[in-house]
Amino acid sequence: MQRSLHAPASPAQVLWEVGAKRWRRSQFIYCSLNLESVATPDMVKLFSILLLLGVCAAPAELTWENPSQEFQRQPQDKDLVVNFAFRNDGKTPVTITKTNSSCGCTTAELPKKTYLPGERGNLTAKFTFGGRSGLQSKSISVVTDDQQTAQLVFKCLILDEPVALSQSLVWWRVGETAEAKNIEIAVAKQPAIKITAAASTNPRIVAILSTVKDGEKYVVSVKPADTAQPENGEIFVQTDYPPEGPKAYTIHVRVK
Repeated sequence: MQRSLHAPASPAQVLWEVGAKRWRRSQFIYCSLNLESVATPDMVKLFSILLLLGVCAAPAELTWENPSQEFQRQPQDKDLVVNFAFRNDGKTPVTITKTNSSCGCTTAELPKKTYLPGERGNLTAKFTFGGRSGLQSKSISVVTDDQQTAQLVFKCLILDEPVALSQSLVWWRVGETAEAKNIEIAVAKQPAIKITAAASTNPRIVAILSTVKDGEKYVVSVKPADTAQPENGEIFVQTDYPPEGPKAYTIHVRVK
């Protein structure tokens, strides 16, 4: 029942509105009491158990700040020490149960094995050169008690020459698809050296020089015109060092 906003209420209307308000209030109280009666002690206990299980199921999580790193060293350095910092970002303690290195030349050490939520740690890897040279890639697997495995990787370019080629020979079989092959060139930071050109001795073999980082990294892309017949050629990678007689490095190219 509705009435005009400006018309005075009759006694019957007033009684009706008072009754409607009391009815709505009684329904609210009834619903509240009904909910309280449903929430029995057993249900409260069950809810608490489920909540506890949810907390216990929260996964541990190690976050690694820099899981992949690159370095450049010389043979006289003999070894390289790499630090991998991490933090437990989970809600439960985590234990490192195992560490595996990709080769015997690399070791991994931890000051302790169990880390609380929010706690930081550091894994120290040591790579012993042992006569190795060129680009070396090493990895360490870290296994935790929740059966999660993290892969840590570091690369070390050991330069016994101021300029190092990833390979000095590229080749294709006769009839193989003539796809370009890349040779990476790394340059020592000292002395300052730049790669100025890459020239082919065979006009049917093309060499394209690209600069990744001037004075540090370059790529030479080599591609034969086709592989229908055997081919031979050399790519001369020219530097600007030493000033009195700049040195060139050779990439051998074959189709056979």
